[in-house]
Amino acid sequence: MATYRTKDGHTVGLGSTVWSINGQGPFTLARPDSAPPGWVCAVSSDGEDIRLHDPKDIPLYYNRDRRVEV
Repeated sequence: MATYRTKDGHTVGLGSTVWSINGQGPFTLARPDSAPPGWVCAVSSDGEDIRLHDPKDIPLYYNRDRRVEV
């Protein structure tokens, strides 16, 4: 199973809940239907917002715990 390090230092995996650093969320990490190996989707709770990310994006833009960074 793929794991990712968040900006706030936690390890998360597919199915984990994360928050963007601007406070948006929550998002669930999911395997994309079509993307390069290792890429991940952050899917909003209503399924309306789906963000495709390179794994290197997760520690830049997401926290495990909700907080807003400026």
